[in-house]
Amino acid sequence: MKRGVVWLLSLVMVFWAGSAAAIHPQEEEKMPMQNEDKMHSPMTQHYEGSLFKVSENGEFSVEVLLPDKKVEMGVNNVDLIIHDKQDKDVAGAVVTVEPWMPSMGHGVMEKPVVNEKGGGLYNISNVVFSMTGDWELKIRIISGETTDSVTVPMPPVGAMGHTHFMKAPDKSRIDTSTEVVSNQGHFKVSYQSAASPVPVNQIHTWDLMVMLGDGKPVDGAKITILGDMPEHGHGFPTEPEVSGAGTAGKYLVEGLKFSMPGWWVVTFHIMAGDMMDQVSFNLLLK
Repeated sequence: MKRGVVWLLSLVMVFWAGSAAAIHPQEEEKMPMQNEDKMHSPMTQHYEGSLFKVSENGEFSVEVLLPDKKVEMGVNNVDLIIHDKQDKDVAGAVVTVEPWMPSMGHGVMEKPVVNEKGGGLYNISNVVFSMTGDWELKIRIISGETTDSVTVPMPPVGAMGHTHFMKAPDKSRIDTSTEVVSNQGHFKVSYQSAASPVPVNQIHTWDLMVMLGDGKPVDGAKITILGDMPEHGHGFPTEPEVSGAGTAGKYLVEGLKFSMPGWWVVTFHIMAGDMMDQVSFNLLLK
């Protein structure tokens, strides 16, 4: 009788131990899966028609919104929306943007200007594509202690190669004034070429004068320059710069070179304090 009881108890102990050993590893396997699900929330595209991409290390998702869903040669303005990997708005980030042409292996001298609008929205102005072809935006995001990067391909800018973009208007109707008011009316800008008339295939300088609407000189402005030949789809063969902090509103434009005769458009992007505007001059060179 005692032997039967001992044998029965031994059988129960073996069965219990085996059952516990079989259940425990399964519970251990479930825990990492549950934690992993919590750690990786889906990143979703919030705006139809945006250019959506996840950053290299998966820390952020970005959406680039383009006016009319296209970009043009010259100065562009785009919106950038940033979410974290929990799909929440990223506010207060340090964002840098670099236009890049991978087929040519270069970017542009002009630096895009980033302004945060709130709710994960950042406006990127002064995005310059200096020639036709395929471009991309290299975007770097720093939020707190997290840094990540993403490259977003852009729609093609014009057509590859030497392309005639538009037919010039009647030459007699092109305004070739050397003093004009900026697009939003913030500045009155004029230029004077060191060489007269403005030469073709010769590097030369301009004096640029920047005034407020009331005639007060604007000093300490940040000014970038872009050249465009609308009929031919190309800009300057050089990389001119605007130097000096401005004295009595006067700035020096160095490294200007117009590679061929015809209709040119020279655009200056001006930042002074909290004001930002641009102005363009038409030239008919012979």
